Order: sequence, then structure tokens, then C-alpha cells
Amino acid sequence: MQLNLETSTQEIIAECAECGLCSSACNFLAQTGVSPLEMASRGITFEEAYGCAQCGLCEVVCPLHLNPMQMFVDRRVEAVRNEELDPNDFNYLLPDEEENVMKLYRSYYEVDYSDITIDLDSKTGFFPGCTLMTYSPGLTKRIYSQIQLKYGCQGMLTSCCGKPLYQMGLIDRAEKYSETIINEVKQRGIQRLVVSCPSCYYLLRDLIKGTGVEILTVYEMLDFKNGSPESLPQCTVHDPCPDRGEGIFAQQVRGALETFGYELVEMANNRENTLCCGSGGQISHFRPELACNLVESRLNEASGSGAVILASSCLSCVLNFARKPSQLSIRHALNLLLDYDEDYTETKNKAAQMFSDQDEILN
Repeated sequence: MQLNLETSTQEIIAECAECGLCSSACNFLAQTGVSPLEMASRGITFEEAYGCAQCGLCEVVCPLHLNPMQMFVDRRVEAVRNEELDPNDFNYLLPDEEENVMKLYRSYYEVDYSDITIDLDSKTGFFPGCTLMTYSPGLTKRIYSQIQLKYGCQGMLTSCCGKPLYQMGLIDRAEKYSETIINEVKQRGIQRLVVSCPSCYYLLRDLIKGTGVEILTVYEMLDFKNGSPESLPQCTVHDPCPDRGEGIFAQQVRGALETFGYELVEMANNRENTLCCGSGGQISHFRPELACNLVESRLNEASGSGAVILASSCLSCVLNFARKPSQLSIRHALNLLLDYDEDYTETKNKAAQMFSDQDEILN
């Protein structure tokens, strides 16, 4: 794959008017105090490349539809190729490693899917995504059982979609890993893939394009109806960044929640103008203070909406919000729609405790 850094920077140099709208919208750009034009002209630093959350808001607010984010994405690829970044320092994040945080968590807390029958002849497969299947196995199984009941789904793919590799700039490894997913889908004869995670959905859709495999969201596959006459509390929806461009999940999740009986209220920044939850671009591993600022900013906005519940279709977003003290009830949208309540406030702490316990054993 050819580096595109020169192309992405030259576009900014040629067309950026330095209007400041992207810096006003983006916490990261505002903190740098430097416009995208200045960065592009003198070159993107390593710290800047790994400080961008890759959320795409800059392109949305730009009146010229420029995409400063792409400079930072391309600079990460260059950083890897120039050996400025040692991938071994981040093995715990990477899905192509034998031991990463997801696999360790499932092993440590005995998250097991052996009770799910895998039928190699099943034409419909469920792809929950690694975050959901790791940190919410009960909800994962509830979703699977519903798809199984309605569509005869007899197979679940337990792979990560590979996005962390792309985010880190490990393009060669990412493309190799993506091939394993495509091969698994082909070998199992899957003709329809049902996906619950927005990040997985958009990445997988690009990967399987041209294969004849249909990709659908959980929200368009299942009927969500509430038989209870009780009124439900006000709910606000956080839209994950990967859905910013097309809004497929934004529309489907809101429609399902309203059908179920929830009264929806909107935050000031929603849909294409949504704000990053703080997990984008893996920035919590490079700029933890910026990630915390993004979480707090979004929680304040959600509280200001008057909602009682903050819901999202992305469990990574949910976990980021839930780890901070808040008066809001923070849930995955499918917790609400499938009547499977979970409290995620301690989930991140459980992951940290796992490493603390192992350190104590070693010492």
C-alpha cells in the first residue's frame, strides 16, 4: 500500500482557508494551537499523529469539506514504516497477537461461548465484535439467541474486525488480518452477516464488498416491541464516530428505541456532529488526559439534555462513559431493547484488576 501522506497534506496546503472551524470543534486541534495548514506545511509530528482520535468531525465542520484527519492517519502509517513506533509496546491492544487484553479478559473471567453450536453449513452468521463478546457475554448470547430464533442462525464469528491495527498505522498487518476474516466467511459458506457494532459494520462492509455476502445490522434484523404499558424514562443517544458519515445506526437505533416506547431527547451535538467518546484512534494510550476530557465533555452534554439514560450502539463508548461517576444510567442500546440490564460502571476496573492480580502473582 502506498503512503498517501504527501497527498493528504498537499490538499490541506492548497485549500485550507484557516477559518478555525475545525479547531473550534476539535478538542485535540484546539489544544495544539496550530492550524491544519501550519501542520501540513511544516510536517505532522509523531505526537500529533497519535493525538488525533480519528473521529472525522473536522471534515464535517469544514466548509470546504477538507479532511485534516487523513493527514494524521497517513502519518501513523509513516511512523510505523520509519520505526518511530514499536508495535511490541502495544501488543496488548492488537488482535493478531496471541495474548491481548480481550483474550486475557475472557480467559481470566471465564467468558465462554462453547455452549453455542457452530454449524458450518449455516448461511447466517453473527459478528458481535470483540468488545461486546468480551465485556458483555450475557448480552451477546441474548442477541445471538434472538437471531437464531428468527433466522436459524447457527454460527458466531468470534474474531475482532481488526480496526485497532488500522488505527495504529499497522497497515500491512491489518490487511493480512483482514484476509483471515474474509477467508473464514468464505470457508463457512456464510451468505449473510449480522453485525451489532458500528465500527465492525463499516469495516466489514468494505472488506466483503464484491463477495456476494450480505451484511446487516442487528437493528434491521430484529423486531423490538415493548409489551409493557409503563412509561419509560427519557433517553439520549450517543452516536459513535464511525456512523458519522452515513447515520445508519443513528436512524435504526432511534427508531427501535421509539418503537419500544422510550422518549428521546437529543444532545446538542448528535448524528454527524457527534463528539468522540475518547476511545477513538486509541488515544487513551497516547493522550489519556485528552481522552478523559472528551468523556467528561460528552457526559456533561448528555446530562444537560435532561435524559435519565445515555445509550449507544457501541459498547466501547458505553464503557468509556460508564467508568466516570455520573447521575446518568449508561447502557448499550440493546440492553434496553432486549430487556437485558447491565451495570457497566466496574467493567474497566475489572480489566485493570486482572492485571493487578497477575502482577501480585509474579511478585
